[in-house]
Amino acid sequence: MDKQRPSPPSWSTKFLAWFLKEDYFEDVQGDLEEEFQLKAQGNSLVRAKRWYAWQIIRLFKPEMVKKIETQNSIEKETTMFKNYFKIGLRNLWKYKSSTIINVIGLSTGIAAFVLIALFVKDELSYDRHHEHAANTYRVTVKNYTSDGDISRQWAFASAGHANRLKEDYSEISHATRFFPWAFPDIKYKDQEFLGEQVIFCDPDAFDIFSFEFIEGSAENAFPDVYSLVLTRKTAIKIFGTDWQENGVIGETVTLARDGNEAPFKVTGVMEDMPDQQHFHFDYLAPIRFVEMIMGEDAANNIGGNYNWMTFIRTSPDANMPALTAKANDEFWDKYIGQFRSGMDARDFYDFEFQPLLDIHLTSNLEGEYETNGSIEQVYIFSIIGFLLLLVACVNYMNIATSHYSRRMKEVGVRKVIGAFKSSLIKQFLSESLLVVIVSLPLAIILVIWALPYLNDFMEKKLVFNPFIQTDIFLGLILLMVIVGGLAGLYPALFLSKINLVQALKGEQSMNASKWNFRSFLVTFQYVVTIGLIFAIGVIESQMNFIRNSDPGFDRDYMVSLVLPRGDYSNETLRNELLKHPGIEKASFSSRIPTGRLADSWGSRFFKGDSAIATNFRLPIVTVDEHFLDTYGIDILAGENFREGMETNLQEDTIVTGYYIINEEASKALGYNDPSEVIGKKLGYGPSEGRIVGVMKDFHFESLYSPIVPTLFLVRDRYRRVSLKLNSDDLRSTLDHIENVYAQFDAESDPNYRFVDDLFNEQYQKEERLGSMIKVFAVIAILIGCLGLIGMVGFIIETKLKEIGVRKVLGASTGSIWMIISNRFMILIGIAFLIGLPLAYWFMNDWLESFVYRTNISIFLIVSPIIAAAILTLLAIAFQTIKATRVNPVECLKDE
Repeated sequence: MDKQRPSPPSWSTKFLAWFLKEDYFEDVQGDLEEEFQLKAQGNSLVRAKRWYAWQIIRLFKPEMVKKIETQNSIEKETTMFKNYFKIGLRNLWKYKSSTIINVIGLSTGIAAFVLIALFVKDELSYDRHHEHAANTYRVTVKNYTSDGDISRQWAFASAGHANRLKEDYSEISHATRFFPWAFPDIKYKDQEFLGEQVIFCDPDAFDIFSFEFIEGSAENAFPDVYSLVLTRKTAIKIFGTDWQENGVIGETVTLARDGNEAPFKVTGVMEDMPDQQHFHFDYLAPIRFVEMIMGEDAANNIGGNYNWMTFIRTSPDANMPALTAKANDEFWDKYIGQFRSGMDARDFYDFEFQPLLDIHLTSNLEGEYETNGSIEQVYIFSIIGFLLLLVACVNYMNIATSHYSRRMKEVGVRKVIGAFKSSLIKQFLSESLLVVIVSLPLAIILVIWALPYLNDFMEKKLVFNPFIQTDIFLGLILLMVIVGGLAGLYPALFLSKINLVQALKGEQSMNASKWNFRSFLVTFQYVVTIGLIFAIGVIESQMNFIRNSDPGFDRDYMVSLVLPRGDYSNETLRNELLKHPGIEKASFSSRIPTGRLADSWGSRFFKGDSAIATNFRLPIVTVDEHFLDTYGIDILAGENFREGMETNLQEDTIVTGYYIINEEASKALGYNDPSEVIGKKLGYGPSEGRIVGVMKDFHFESLYSPIVPTLFLVRDRYRRVSLKLNSDDLRSTLDHIENVYAQFDAESDPNYRFVDDLFNEQYQKEERLGSMIKVFAVIAILIGCLGLIGMVGFIIETKLKEIGVRKVLGASTGSIWMIISNRFMILIGIAFLIGLPLAYWFMNDWLESFVYRTNISIFLIVSPIIAAAILTLLAIAFQTIKATRVNPVECLKDE
C-alpha cells in the first residue's frame, strides 16, 4: 500500500529543505505531507500537488528562512582554493616536462591569438570615430555597357552630383565633395613646401565628419573662399613646434601652381586624421575656390569626370534601398535624359550609396583614394586565431588527461574520504587556471617582442599596453579565465567521473580505456595542421604562378617616371634621358602596365557610312610612337604609330584619328582575323579615325582582371615616361635620371618606380596573407609537435614493461616504433578525410578571385598528409629510441 501512496512534488520538498530553518523543518514538512495525503485522496492528485507547492512558496518569508553564514562560507572556499593552488604548484613542479610543454603551448597560442585580435580590432575600427558614421554614405557611380553589363564602378562621383542629390531628396541632410586639386606649392615667408596635398571641400564636410579642432572651430572653418584649415602636423611643419604659443589663426600662406598664386588665411587647426580612417588629408580649403577657377560648367558636370569624392549624410530613419532606387529612377532622366544616340542615360548609370563603415573592408572600386583592407583577410585571420587558441587548449587537454592518470589513486583516496565530484572539478580547474596564469606573462612578452615585426610587415601602428589600455587588460583577464576553463574542463570532468574502484586500480585501468574523446582532440589538431599546410601550398603555388607568368610585356629593368612640371618639349626630355648608355629606350604615355584602365569614352564602329555604337567598354591609353617597342609588345597586323602619320582630324577633335587596338578589341568588333580590321573606321569620343594596327594581347591590369578590349592613340599630353634600362651600373643610370629631372624641374623631387615592383605590389595582399599563414601554421605545428612529444612520451612510459617484454622476445626498435605509430597514422588518415575537403573548398573559393590561376595539383593534395605523417613519425621515433635504449631488466625487475 505504501508504494501506491501519492507523493508531493520532489522539487518543492527540496526547496523547503534548502531555505527553511532546521528547527521548523521536521514539523512543517510532516504537517504538509499529512495534509497532502488527505487532499490527494479526497480531490485530484494534480490539485493536491498545486496546493502543496503553493503552501511551500507561502512559507518563503524572512522569519522562516535560515541564516546564511556568508563569512564562514567565503573563508571555507578561500581555504579550499589555497589548498587547490598549493597542490597545483606541487604538481607543476613535480611533472616539469609536461609543465614546460603546456606553458610553451598555451603561451604561444595565446600570443598568436592576441596579435591577431589586435589586427582584427584595428581593421574593424575604421571610421567609427565619426559621430554620424552610421548615417554617412559615399556616393559611387556604376557605368554599364549597352548590353546591361557593368563596365566600371567609380569610388568618385561627378562634380554636380552632391548638391543636386541634397536638393532633390529630403532624406539627405548634408552633402560634401572632396577634390584633390593640382597639389600646389605652399609658401610662407621665406619657406616653400612643394606639391602639398591640399583638398578642397564643401562646408558640409564638417557636419558629416567629426574633425577635432585644436584652434578655430568647424562652424567658422570657411568664412570666405580663401580660407585654409591645417592639421597639427602641417601647422608644425609651417609654423614650427611652438605654433600654439605664437597663434596661427589669421596667418597668411600662399598657394602657388603653374605661375599662379593665391593668398589663403589660416582659419583653423585640426588634429591629425587618425590611422583608422579610409582617407587622410593635410589641408582643407573651400571648394568654391576650385569652382571659381574651373568655371560653372565644370563645377556642375553630371556625367563623367569622376574626380570628386562625394559623401552624403542622411536622416537616421532614411530608407536607403528606397532612396537608392528612387535616385536611380529619377536623377538621370531629370538631368541627362537621352544621349545623342537616342539611348536613355539611366540605362548606362547607377548610383550606389556605400555605408561609410563598410568602405575600408569591402570596397575596391576604381579610383579608391587609399588602399583599403579586406574583409576576407579579417575573416581568415579571425578563424586562424581561434583555431590556434583551440589547438593550444586541445594540446593542454591531451597532455593533462595523459598525465593526470598518474593521480588516479589520489582521486580514489579523496573519494574514499568523502570528496564530492564538484570539489574534484574545482581542484583540476584551479590547476589548469594556474598553468594559464603562468603562461600569460610569457604570452605578453611574446606579443611585445613580435608586435614591431607585425607592424612593419602589415604597415600598421598597433599598440599593446595592457597596463594603460583598459579594454586590453580586461580582455586578457577574460581570455585567461576562458582559456583556463576551456583547457581544464575536460580533464577535470574526465577524472572526477571515474568510479571509486577504477580510480583505486590506478594507471593500468586508465590505459585499458579507449579514450575516444582524446582521439577526437588529437584528430582536431591534425585537421588544423593539414588544413594550414594545404593553404600554404595553394597560396605559394598561386604566387609562383603570378611571378613566373608572362604578362605580355617587358617589365625587367623598366622604370616609370612621373613627368617633371614646366614648359618643355617631350622630345627634348627624351633625348636628354637617352644620352646615358644605361637607358636603351624611352616612351611617353598616360598610363603604364600595372595601372588601371580607367579612362574610357563611348565608341562607335562604321560599317559603310552608318555608325553603330559598340556594346562593350573600350578603355583608352594615350601613348607615343615608341611605347610598343619600349615594352616589347608585338604588332600582329597593320603597323605601329610613326612620325608624320596623317591625322585627318575634325575641327572639334582633341585626339588623333589613328588607333591601335588589341586582339580582344578586334574580336569584340567581330574580326577574329586581326588583318581584316585594319583600315576600318572607328569613332571614339568626338573623333573619327582609322584602325592602323592590332597589337598582341597583354595584361595591362592585374591577373584579377581579364584582358579587355583596349585602344591606344597618340596624343601630345602624357603623365609618365617609361625607360628601358640595361643591367650595367644601375646606380649611375638612376643618378642620371635624377639629374635630368632636376634640369627640367628643379623644385620637385623625381618620382620614379621600377615597373617590376609595381607589378609585384598588385599582389602584396596575397603575399602578406601567405606569409602570415606560414607563420601561424608553423606555430600550430610547433604546438602540435610539443603536445605529440609529451603524449607519446607518456604512452611509452606506461608501456615500458610491454616494450621490455617485446625486446626480450627479440622485437626491433623499428617494430616497436610502428606499433606505437599505428594509432596516430589512423588518426592522421581520418583528419585528412575531414580537413582536406574543407581546406580545398575554402582555397578554391579564394582562387576564384583570380581570373588567371594555378591548378590544385595532386602534389598539393597529398603533401599535407605526408608532412603530418613525417612530423608525427619523427616525434614518435625520438621517444621510441629513448625508450628502447633502456635495459629490459630495469623495466621488468618489479615483476
